[in-house]
Amino acid sequence: MKPHNITYKSVLFLFVILILTLFIWKTPDAELIYSDQKGYLNLHDSVKYVGMHICKECHFDIYKTYLRTGMGMSFDTANKTKSAAVIGTDSVLFDPFRNLHYKPSWNFDTLRIEEYRLSGGDKLHAREEKVDYIIGSGQHTNSHIFLSGRYAYQTPFTFYTQDSLFDFPPGFKDGHNSRFSRKIGLECMSCHNGFPDFVLGSENKYSHIPDGIDCERCHGPGEVHVNFKKSGFIIDTAIYIDFSIVNPAKLNPKLQIDICARCHLQGTMILKPGKSFYDFKPGMLLTEVMDIFMPLFEGGKEDFIMASHLERLVQSTCYIESGGQFSCSNCHNPHISRLETNREIYNKFCLDCHDAGRDYCSVPKDDIILNNNDCVLCHMRESGSRDIPHVKIHDHKISKPPTEEQLNEDKVFKGMVSINNPYTDSLTIARGYLLEYESYHPDHNYLDSAASYLNLVNIPDSNYYFNAVINLYFLKKDHRNIISLVEQKGVKETLESQLTTKDYSNYDAWTSYRIGQAYESINNNLIANYFYENAIELAKYNLEFQNKYGSLLVKMGKFNKAKQTFEFIISEDPDYTSAYVNLGFVWMNLKDINGAKECFETAINLDPDHIQGLVNLAGLYMLEMNNAKAKELLDRVFAIDPENTMARNILAQLR
Repeated sequence: MKPHNITYKSVLFLFVILILTLFIWKTPDAELIYSDQKGYLNLHDSVKYVGMHICKECHFDIYKTYLRTGMGMSFDTANKTKSAAVIGTDSVLFDPFRNLHYKPSWNFDTLRIEEYRLSGGDKLHAREEKVDYIIGSGQHTNSHIFLSGRYAYQTPFTFYTQDSLFDFPPGFKDGHNSRFSRKIGLECMSCHNGFPDFVLGSENKYSHIPDGIDCERCHGPGEVHVNFKKSGFIIDTAIYIDFSIVNPAKLNPKLQIDICARCHLQGTMILKPGKSFYDFKPGMLLTEVMDIFMPLFEGGKEDFIMASHLERLVQSTCYIESGGQFSCSNCHNPHISRLETNREIYNKFCLDCHDAGRDYCSVPKDDIILNNNDCVLCHMRESGSRDIPHVKIHDHKISKPPTEEQLNEDKVFKGMVSINNPYTDSLTIARGYLLEYESYHPDHNYLDSAASYLNLVNIPDSNYYFNAVINLYFLKKDHRNIISLVEQKGVKETLESQLTTKDYSNYDAWTSYRIGQAYESINNNLIANYFYENAIELAKYNLEFQNKYGSLLVKMGKFNKAKQTFEFIISEDPDYTSAYVNLGFVWMNLKDINGAKECFETAINLDPDHIQGLVNLAGLYMLEMNNAKAKELLDRVFAIDPENTMARNILAQLR
C-alpha cells in the first residue's frame, strides 16, 4: 500500500478546519467566522461530493418536491418511467437528404433506435442502437444518448413534448444529419446532469455518469456539511449562516444569479486559463471560471435561444433599475416545479413594485381584469427559440410588446459580447470568436474579428495566445503560417516547452494535432509524426487524434504499428467506422484479404455511405473477379459523389 502524500497546504487546511470547528462549537456568533461569503468551507478543492442520496436523509421533503422539477428530471437512464415519448407505429423519422429512416421502439424496458434504408420495400441497410440515457425533463423535450464502449453520443431522434411529436435533434436537419457521431462532451454533460467522472484525455469518454442534476450543483460539495452534522455540530440557521455548505438564499444577489447562470446562460463558453467545467462552485463568481459570449444584434424582431434566461433578463429595465438586487429566486423556488407554482407568485413580484392601484399599465382596465392581472402574459411573452424547434418558452426579457415599426427594423450584427463579464480581455474575446466560428457560425467575418483582437494581445508568450493563433491559421487553412510560427519557436522547443499540458479541454493536444496536420499537408511526415505522437500523449482517448496518427503511420509504411493503433480505437469504441476502414487497408497491405473484407463490411454496415469503405470493398471484389458486386458498390459511391476519382478508376478497370 502506497503512503499518502500529505502536503503543507493540506495540513494547513485541516488545521484551519479544526480551529473553525472549535470556534463554531464554542461561540453562538457563527457569522464572525468569516465576514465575506467566499468563506464557505465546502469551496475548498479537497472537499468531496457526497450525492443526493445522502442529502435526502435530512431533507426528504425538499428531495421529494425537487425530483418533480425540471432540474430534478433532467437526466436518467432510458426507461419507460423517465421517457415522455409516445411511441406508435407511425413514430418514424425520414431524412430525405440521406435517404434514411429512424424508428424508436421499446423491447420490454429497453429503448432502441433503428436506422434503415429502403428500396422497393426491402431494407438495403439496417443498424440498431440501444439507448442508454434520456436527457431533458420532458417538459419541453426528451433527447437520447447511447454509449459505444464508454463514449457517449447523441442519437438522431428527439421527442418534443409540447407538440407531442418526434423530430430530429437541433442541428440534425436540412442535410446536417450526423447520425450516431455527435459527441456528448463535458460541457454538455456538466449542465444537463450532475458532475460525471470524465476520462482525462478524451472528448466524450466517461467512467461514470450520474442520474440527474443533484443538490450539490446549487449548494456545493457536501462532505464538510455532512461530517459536521454527524459530529453533532449544529448551527441555528434561523439566526446564523452555516458556512459548512452554501445556502444560495444567504448569498448576495450577484452570487445567487451566477449559480443559475452556470447553466441558464448558454452560449460560447470560454474557460479561464487552467479552469475546467468542474471548477465553478456555488458561492463563486462565474467570471472566476468562464466568460460566456453571445452574438449581439440591434433592431428587428428579437429572438433568443432556449437557455438564454440570464442574457434576456439582464436586458430588462426591471433588472437594470434594481441596482443588482434582482435574482432568479425572486420568482423561482428551485425546490418546487414551475408546473406546481401558482402563477400569482410571479405576478405578485411584479406588483410589489408596480402597485396595481396606480396607472402603470397602458392596457385598458377591462382587458387587465379579463387577463386576471397577469403581467407575465404581456411582459414575458411565450414564443419559440431560435436553436430548438417545437418548443415554446417565456422570454425572460421583461419588456413591453414591440411595435410594428420595431419588428420591421433591419437586424444588424454588432459583435460578440460576454454576457457575464463586461471587462473581458482581448485574448478571451478572440477565443470567443474562434469558438463561435467552429461551433455555430462558420462565417469568415468571425475569423477576421478574432485576428483583430489577437493583434491587441500584449502577452504573445502566453500558451493560450499561441494556441489561439494556431487555431486561427488552422481554421483559415493557412498551413504555411502555422509552420512558420512553429519554425520561429523551434520544433523541439514547441514540443517540449509549449505543448505539454494535460487538461479536460485538451487545448495543447488540439494545437499539437493541428500543427501535425499542417506538416502532413506539405508531406513532412516525420515532423507531423512528432506532433501527432504528442497529441495522443496528451489526449490518449481522443480517438480522432489516434485515427489521424494511424493514417500517417500507414503513409509511412509502418503497418504493424498502424494496426495496433486502429485496433486500440476499436477496442475503445466498437462503432468507430473510420478505424475499421483504415484497419482494412492495413490488412490489405499485410496480404490478409479476408481480414480486410471483414473490416470494410463492418464499416459500411455502420455507415452505408462511407465512401472510402465502399471504394476499398469494391476494389477487393474486383480482385476476386466479382464484378457485379464491385459495380453495385461503385454505384452507391457515385450516388453520393458522382466525380469520385478512385471509384472511376476502378470502374474503368472493370470495363
